[in-house]
Amino acid sequence: MNDVYLNKAPQFFYFRTRIFHREKSDKKPKPKEFHTVEKQLIWEKTLSALSELQDESGIEIYGLVLDKEGLHIVFSTPYFNENILVLDWEMRLKRDLSIEFTRPILCEPVGNHEQMKDLLMEIYGSQINIESNQLQWRNPFNSLKLIFDGHRRARLFKDPLHIVFQPSLVFEIGKQDSHSSFW
Repeated sequence: MNDVYLNKAPQFFYFRTRIFHREKSDKKPKPKEFHTVEKQLIWEKTLSALSELQDESGIEIYGLVLDKEGLHIVFSTPYFNENILVLDWEMRLKRDLSIEFTRPILCEPVGNHEQMKDLLMEIYGSQINIESNQLQWRNPFNSLKLIFDGHRRARLFKDPLHIVFQPSLVFEIGKQDSHSSFW
C-alpha cells in the first residue's frame, strides 16, 4: 500500500442523509415518518455498524443524531475514504432493514475545530431543551444523550474539543434560543 495515502492527518466531515422506508414490493422508497420502534431499530443498527467500522477503519465519531430530518454524523478518518465508509455503513443497514437513503451520498468537509464545534452545537441544540434548569430531550436518538446517560455505547464517540463531556456545556447548548448556522 502506498504510504502517501496512509500518513495523512485526520480529515473531519459532516454527513447527513434522509432515510426512506422501502416495502419489498415498492419500486421507489416512500417518504414517511418512522414510528419510534422503527427509529429505535435504525438507531441500534447504525450504532452497531459504526462500531464495526470504527474497529475496521479507524473512523472517529464526534456526533450522531437521528431525527425527523434524517441522520447526521460528524466524523473523521485518517484516510481519503470518507464516502466509501458512508457507503459501507449504508450497505450494512440495508442488509437488515427495508430502507433507502437520499442521493448523492456526499460528505461535507469541516474545515477546522471551530466549525466542528459550531456544527455539533447546532445539531445537538435541536435535540434538547432546558426548562426550569431541567434537561428535556426532544429526541432520544442522539449521541449526546448516550454520553449524558453514561450508556455503554457512549465509548463510540470522541470529544477532542471537550464539548460533549461537559454537563455545564450541555445545559448551555439547551438554553440557546438561536443557533449559529454552519451551512
